[in-house]
Amino acid sequence: MISREENELLTLVEGDAPMGRMMRANHWMPALRAARLEADGAPIRVRLFGEDYVAFRATDGRVGFFDEGCPHRGVSLALARNEDCALRCIFHGWKFDVSGRCVEVPTHSGDQADFASKVRLRHYPVREAGKMIWVWLGEGEPARFPELPFTNVPDDHVFMASTKIPVNYLQGLEATLDSSHIPFLHRDWVGGMGAAYTATIENTAPRFEIQDTSYGFRGAALRTTSDGTVHVRMNEFVLPFHASMPPGSPELGAYQILVPIDNVTTLWIYVCWNKDRPLEGTEGRGHLAKPDADLDDWVPPMGGPDEYWGQDRESMRNGTSFAGFNAGLLAEDTAAQISMGRIADRTKEMLCSGDGAIKAVRRLLAGAARDYVAGEKPLGTDAGIPYRDLYAVSGVMAASEDWRERFARSAA
Repeated sequence: MISREENELLTLVEGDAPMGRMMRANHWMPALRAARLEADGAPIRVRLFGEDYVAFRATDGRVGFFDEGCPHRGVSLALARNEDCALRCIFHGWKFDVSGRCVEVPTHSGDQADFASKVRLRHYPVREAGKMIWVWLGEGEPARFPELPFTNVPDDHVFMASTKIPVNYLQGLEATLDSSHIPFLHRDWVGGMGAAYTATIENTAPRFEIQDTSYGFRGAALRTTSDGTVHVRMNEFVLPFHASMPPGSPELGAYQILVPIDNVTTLWIYVCWNKDRPLEGTEGRGHLAKPDADLDDWVPPMGGPDEYWGQDRESMRNGTSFAGFNAGLLAEDTAAQISMGRIADRTKEMLCSGDGAIKAVRRLLAGAARDYVAGEKPLGTDAGIPYRDLYAVSGVMAASEDWRERFARSAA
């Protein structure tokens, strides 16, 4: 278990909270699916780290990202007209171009150009990559953009979906990096996910080994099987909240990204890609509740604690479901995370040897936040991080092999 102070350091992200400050000051933030923004279409409200913003795609395709409130009277610019490469507030007609510059103040009777030059609307640098809009919320010159492997392939090679879950970001991040829950919570799915997954049924208590890196860690769950070989499931943790896990097919890569919306809400992004060819049909969507799920809200209705988050005890009794959830693998994760509360009370936990990745992610995140507050360079900010090489793998090796060499990456 950890102290209440440590739990707050790890989980709180709003305002002056050290973790949120460290993340915003050093990292690009995935904000929303790029497809949600249409040229001259409706602006989209975005909430990150407890603050409210608005994103839009201008007439010429460029993306603007502003503070939500109009600097005149605070009316939401999500209500604005999107036209002529600018947003026009519907309240008094003040107009702002993609760079946030005020270009018209039709209710001012004096020198409009002079007055407009004094109006300040904070705008934020953006990048469009991996079918997402990324935003830089820090001060000054943006940090190097994290060119994760799915940001460097054509869009038709990538499947990307997002949803909001009513829990703190760390609950989702820990669940993604935790390989020991697979043979239980996801028992219904492991049969179709490759040998490294089916091995979890044979050996439910993996041996965890962690390789610290300049970007986070590589965590291997090692399971010795009856034939003497070792199944390896290796995850990547990339600060501040990116986690790559083996998707089951050797052709695919997968990431889950847990972006803090506020202290108790998370934007959960799921990405699957093939580096060599376009995805076909419903390929990459297998973990969603259904192939035609809403790509901006793919968690099915689950109900609250009084409904036991949608658990079906009859399916557990008749053997059709181990955990009692029939709406997809990620729905199982969602129910488990929500049942822990909006912010899990880690002071009451008792971790075991199967929780190696959980211990590692907490150690590295807390260290990065403390280093930032102390004025030191936090982990995950080195210029030479090999982002393009950072994706999880799984496979089999001889007992005499070292997984670090067998599944080598150009990890820094």
